[in-house]
Amino acid sequence: MYKYTTFEEEARRKMIKGRVLSVLEFDKIISELKEKARTPYGGELAGSLLPTTSFEMVNESLEDTYEAYTYINKYGSIPLSSFPEIRDHLSYVRAGGVLTPAALLDIARFLRSVSELQGIVSGEHTDMYETNLFSSIRALYAEEKLRKEIEFAIVNSDEINDRASETLYSIRREKKDIAGSIRILLDRVIRNNEDILQEAIITIRNERYCVPVKSEHKGRLPGIVHDTSSTGQTVFIEPMNVVEANNRIRELSSMEKAEIERILASLTKLVKDSRGSLDADISLIGCIDLASAKGELAISMDAVKPVLLRDGKIRFMKARHPLLPKDTAVPVDIINGYDYTTLVITGPNTGGKTVSLKTCGLLTLMTMAGLMIPCAVGSEASVFDRVLADIGDEQSIEASLSTFSAHMSNIVFILKNVRGRSLVLLDELGSGTDPAEGAALAVSIFDRLFDSGCTVMATTHYKELKAYAITKDGVMNAACEFDTETLSPTYRLVTGAPGVSNAFVISGKLGLPKDIIEDARSKLSEEELSFEMLISEAEENSREAERLKDENLRLNNELKEKIASLEEEKKALKASKTKILNDSRMKQKELLKEKEEELDELMRELRTRSRNESREEARDELDRIRRRLRAGVKDLSKDEEEDGVDNVSLPGEAPKEVREGEKYFVPHLNFTGTVVSAPGGRNKKVRISSGTMTYSVDIANLRMPTAKQLAGGDQKEASSKKNRIEQAASYRQSSAGKMRYEKSMTVMPELMLIGKTVAEAESALDSYIDDCQLAGIHDIRIVHGKGTGALRSAVKSMLDSDIRVKSHRPGYQGEGDDGVTVAVLL
Repeated sequence: MYKYTTFEEEARRKMIKGRVLSVLEFDKIISELKEKARTPYGGELAGSLLPTTSFEMVNESLEDTYEAYTYINKYGSIPLSSFPEIRDHLSYVRAGGVLTPAALLDIARFLRSVSELQGIVSGEHTDMYETNLFSSIRALYAEEKLRKEIEFAIVNSDEINDRASETLYSIRREKKDIAGSIRILLDRVIRNNEDILQEAIITIRNERYCVPVKSEHKGRLPGIVHDTSSTGQTVFIEPMNVVEANNRIRELSSMEKAEIERILASLTKLVKDSRGSLDADISLIGCIDLASAKGELAISMDAVKPVLLRDGKIRFMKARHPLLPKDTAVPVDIINGYDYTTLVITGPNTGGKTVSLKTCGLLTLMTMAGLMIPCAVGSEASVFDRVLADIGDEQSIEASLSTFSAHMSNIVFILKNVRGRSLVLLDELGSGTDPAEGAALAVSIFDRLFDSGCTVMATTHYKELKAYAITKDGVMNAACEFDTETLSPTYRLVTGAPGVSNAFVISGKLGLPKDIIEDARSKLSEEELSFEMLISEAEENSREAERLKDENLRLNNELKEKIASLEEEKKALKASKTKILNDSRMKQKELLKEKEEELDELMRELRTRSRNESREEARDELDRIRRRLRAGVKDLSKDEEEDGVDNVSLPGEAPKEVREGEKYFVPHLNFTGTVVSAPGGRNKKVRISSGTMTYSVDIANLRMPTAKQLAGGDQKEASSKKNRIEQAASYRQSSAGKMRYEKSMTVMPELMLIGKTVAEAESALDSYIDDCQLAGIHDIRIVHGKGTGALRSAVKSMLDSDIRVKSHRPGYQGEGDDGVTVAVLL
C-alpha cells in the first residue's frame, strides 16, 4: 500500500531533529534568532526553526534571508514592531464570543500596522520590487473597511463613540438632557436647604443623583436615602422631585448598555467575516518577521550567503564559530569533499580541534535552516541527507556507560542512520580504551564511512590514524597549531599535515625535570621518534610557509597601495596639465580679444580717414589690415568683412510703402521677388517670394527694382553707377552666396522649441524656415513637446498659414508622437 502524505507532512519528515542539534549548539543559535523577532508570529516561527534536507527549501529560505539582509542594510529595519497578538481574539470569535472594545482595537491596530508595512513598497525601493519579500508584503490585505469601522465606533478600550449608531446618539443625548434638568432641580434644592446640607454639592449614589444631608436633619428633606457616610454624620438623599428623572436615566442606561452590546456584536461579525484574510495576514507577517530576524542575525554576525551545493562538498573560508565573540574568535579554513572526503584533525588538547569540528557542523546546520553563516564571501556549503555527530564525553553512572561505551553507542547509532550524502563528525574517535584496539576500531569505522560515501571530519591523538590519513587515498590530515614558546594554542587549522602532541616540550616548559623527559623519550621506539620528528619538522615548515605567504600578501598589499598612490599622482599631474593648458588657452583668447579691439580701433580710424582720403588710399589701408589678420588673427576675418559691409550703403531707392503683390529688389540676397504678405502692426518684416524660394526680409532691406531687375537681368551688368555702388553690389552678391554656403553647413533639419514661450517659438520657427530655404533643406522636424499643447497648437497654426510650407503632420510612433511635428518645405 502506498502512503500518501501532504506537503506539510513531507516537509516535516525532511527536518533534522534530535540530539545532534543540542550537541552542535544549534538551539543557542535559535535562541539568538528568536530575540531578533519583533512579532509574536515571527518569534514562534523562529523558535520552531529546524534544518531541512530539502535543497529547494533551503535555497528558497536562504534567498528570503538574503533579501531581508539586503533591505535592512540599505534602508533600515522592516517596520514590524507594532503588531499585536490577535490569535486569541480570533479563536474567541470562532467560539461564538463577542469581542471587547480592547480586543477590537487590537485588531484595528494590527490592520493599521499591515498598512504601514505595505507603505515600504514604494518608489525608493524599486530594486526590491521583484523579491519574495516584497511579494509577501504586497500579498497582505489591510481590510481598510473593517479597520475604519472599528476606529470610528470605539474611542478607547473604555468608551464607545456617541456616533457609533443613531440609536446610541439619541439615548446619550436624552440622558444628557435629563441629567441637566436634574441638576437644575437639585441646585434649587441646595439653595432652599443650605442649612441642612453637609455640603452644597450634587453627588451620585447607586447611579442616582443625590445631595448630602446632615443626619440630624434627614427628616426635613423628603426623599429616598441611598447611602450613609462612614462617620454616620451624612446621609445621601434623592429628593422626591428627581425620582422620576433618575428612574428614566436608569432606563436609558440599560438601553445604552444593550445598544453598545449590539454595536460590539456587529463589529465582531465583521471580524468573523474577515477571519480568512486575517489568518492569511498572520501567516505572512510571521514569514516576513522570520526573514527579518534572520537578516538581523546575519548582520550581527557579519555573515554571508554561502554558495549552495548538493554533492557533499564544504568550503568554509575564514569561518568563525557563531557563538564565540567576533573580536576574539580565530577564523579557520575548513575544506572537505573535494580531493578528499575524510579529514583527520590532530593536535594537543585545548588546541581548537573540537571547536573546528563544531564550527563545521553548526555552520552546516545553519545553512540548512536558511541562515547566513559567519564566513568569507565565496564559501560553499552542501545540503546533506543526514548530519550525525559524536562530540563530548557522555559517560553515565546511571546507565552504566563508560566514556568508551558512550562513544561506541553513538557510533553504532551513526552507522545505522547513514543515508545518502551524510556529514559525520567524530570527536576523539577510539578513545577511552586500549590505544592499539581503539586505533584499529577507528580505522575500520573510517573505512566503513568512506565506503558509504560520507563526508567525515574527526579528531584524534592516535599516530596510527595520522599514518592512515597519509597512506589512504581520499583521507587528509589536518592539525591545530600550538605555540610551544607561549604554551598556548593558536587555534589555526592547517590542512595537509598531521599535528604533534608536544607532550615532551610542554612538560619541559612547565618544569618537569629533564632526566625524566629524557628517560621517557628513550622508551619510545626509533620509528616513533622519527615519526614525531618528521611531523614536527613538517609542522615547522608549514608555519614557515604560512609566514612567507602572509609576508607575500603584505608585500602585495603594499605594492597595490603604491600603485594606487602612483595612479593618484598621475591623475593629479594630468589635472595640473589640463589646468596649465586651459590657462594658456585663456591667455590666447585674451590676446585675440586685445587684437580684436585693436582692429576695431583701426577700422574706426579708417572710417574717419576715408572721409578725407581717396578711395585708393583706403583700399591700401584695407590691404594692410588684411595682411595683419593673416599674420595671426585669422578668426577675425569675418568681422572685417561685416564691418566693411556696414560702411557701404545699400544701392537703389527705398520704397515709401510696401504693398502685397508688388515686386521689390533685395540687394543682400541679389534677387527680385514678389511680396506675398504685407507687414502689419509692429511687424517690420515681410515675406517675399522668388520662384520656389520664400524669405522673411526686413522692410529696410527692400529697394525699388530697376527695369532690368524686373526683367531678371544681372545687377552687375545693368549697373552704370559710380564705383562705390558697384563695389557694394559685388560684395553683396558674394555675401549672398557665402550666406547660402554657411547655412548649408550649419543648419540642421531639426528645431528644438521645448522651453520657449509661444512668441519665442513663432519667431524662432519663422527664422528657421528662412535658414532651411537658404540651406536647401526641405524635410524638417520641429520638437515642441506634449506639455499643455500650447506650443503644438501655435506651430500647427503657423505652418497652416505659411506659404513656404508644402505639408505637415504630427510625428508617428517612434518619431516622437504628438511631441513632434514633421513638415515639408517648398
